[in-house]
Amino acid sequence: DVGVLTETFPCLSKIIGKLTSTPADVHFIAAQNRFKFIFQMFVRVITTQLHPLVLFLDDLQWADELSLQLISALVRDTENSNFLFIGSYRDNEIGPSHRLSTLINELESMKVKITRINVSSISKEDLNKLIAGTVSMPQDLTKCLSDIVYQKTSGNALLVTQFLQSLWDEDLLFFSLETKTWMWDLNAIDAKVIPDDVGMLLSGKILQLPQGCQYGMKLLACIGMKCEASILKLIMIKGKGFKGSVDEKELDFAIDEGLLKKEGTNHVFAHNQIQQAAYSLIPEDERG
Repeated sequence: DVGVLTETFPCLSKIIGKLTSTPADVHFIAAQNRFKFIFQMFVRVITTQLHPLVLFLDDLQWADELSLQLISALVRDTENSNFLFIGSYRDNEIGPSHRLSTLINELESMKVKITRINVSSISKEDLNKLIAGTVSMPQDLTKCLSDIVYQKTSGNALLVTQFLQSLWDEDLLFFSLETKTWMWDLNAIDAKVIPDDVGMLLSGKILQLPQGCQYGMKLLACIGMKCEASILKLIMIKGKGFKGSVDEKELDFAIDEGLLKKEGTNHVFAHNQIQQAAYSLIPEDERG
C-alpha cells in the first residue's frame, strides 16, 4: 500500500524504494480514505519526539476539499503528538459557509486544540520603528515620513514595501553622499497618489517593466507561483498565447524590482498578489 505514496510523491522512491501499489480499480471514496490512512501512517513513522514535523501551508482560502480533508486527518490523529500544522489564510476572503470555516468549526467541536493568531496591519508606531531602522536614523527624525507612509498605506505590509520602493525609484527617498544620510521630499511624497488597491499598484508597477519582462511574468502567472527556469524558457520561446517571444533573462528586470526572486533554478513570485496582478493583465480572451 505504501506504493500509493510514491505514485503521488515520486521523490519518496529515493527513500522507500520503488513500490507497486495495490490495484487502483476501487471506488473513488475508498481510494481517498486509503490514501489518507496511508499518509497518516507515513507521517507517524517519520516523526518522533526528537524529530517533530511542522507543516506550514499558506493561502488556505484556496485549498480544495480533498486537501482540507487530508489536513483534517493529520491534525485529528491523537496518536501523533509530534506533528504541528500551521496554516495561514486571508480572513476577508472566507465567509461562514466557506469550506475552510466549516473545517475549523468541525475541528473545534472535536476539541482539537487550535491557536488563532490575527496578523493585523503594521501600527503607526511600529512602522516608524521599521523605517527608522531601515534608514539608520532616530525615530523622531523619521516620524514625519512614517506618518505620511502610514496615511497612504494604512499599514498594509505589502503596500508599505511597494510604496517605499516607488519613493526610491522616483528619487523621493534617496541617500545623500554629501551628508551621508538618507533624505526625502516630504511635500512630493505627500502629494503622491497611490491606488487604494494593492493589486492595482502592483499591476501598474508591472506595466512599467519592459514588454519582454511583462510577457514572461504573465506566462509564469499562468503556471503558478513558481516554475523551473528551463521549463519557463521553453514556454517563453514556444508560447503562442502572447505575441512575440523573449529571452528568460528579461525576467531579471522583475527580480531587480523585487517582484520575482530566484530559488535555486526556479523563478518565483515574491508574493501571491504579484502573481494575481500579473495574471490580471492578460486579456480574458488569451487566458484559455
